[in-house]
Amino acid sequence: MAHCAVCTSADTGFLAEKNGYSFSRCNVCDFIFLDPMPAQEELNIQYTDKNKEAEPTYNKAGSRLRRAWVKLPRFFPYAWTKNTLDLGCGGGFIAHVLSMVAKTSTGIDINANAVAYARSRFPRPVFLCKSFTELLESDKQYDFIYSSEVIEHVSNVNLFMSVLQHLAAPQAHIYITTPDSGHPKVPRNISQWDVFTPPIHVQFFSKKTAGILFERYGFRIVKFYKNKKPGLIFLARKI
Repeated sequence: MAHCAVCTSADTGFLAEKNGYSFSRCNVCDFIFLDPMPAQEELNIQYTDKNKEAEPTYNKAGSRLRRAWVKLPRFFPYAWTKNTLDLGCGGGFIAHVLSMVAKTSTGIDINANAVAYARSRFPRPVFLCKSFTELLESDKQYDFIYSSEVIEHVSNVNLFMSVLQHLAAPQAHIYITTPDSGHPKVPRNISQWDVFTPPIHVQFFSKKTAGILFERYGFRIVKFYKNKKPGLIFLARKI
């Protein structure tokens, strides 16, 4: 069994199998992960396909934009007159609404078609198509970083965290959403959970897991938001 990528413990064991993939679980921090973990290049095929989210349409664009506006009041205290980033921006909906209150708004995604759509529809933010390794070379930092439903897709969670650490300005706030493996509504047989879908989702976090991981990288979780659905939503701050 592989060591835990979150807490580095060797105390991991088999949890479940789905779609021909095997999941392990850390008995120390509750991190759930594919073992073996596919390479990021293999996973990226799902998000960079030339036909995925291509112009001139974008899947459920209207509802995505409406939901982005609904979320804006929650972001306002951390984004007002600040430099903001949506990491994994998709079609640019959150970056667009942030641009209405922020000093600067940037959206970054690995899907070139999604970035092209965002650029064509939303002129105010800056949209970039970059990989995590490219972002580690950036000299730009942000005061508020939003990253929704991204962390569960990456093969190297420590690379993702290194990118967050690198891009976050001192005292920056980080807003994360991801499936919550510790939620009471997750089925006892976790393979029956509707988001337990490898290789789309390759790892899962609980409040405990997130707290340990973010603390390792110099962040403190300041708030977990209530969610009736099994989704983890939290705000962290760079210490």
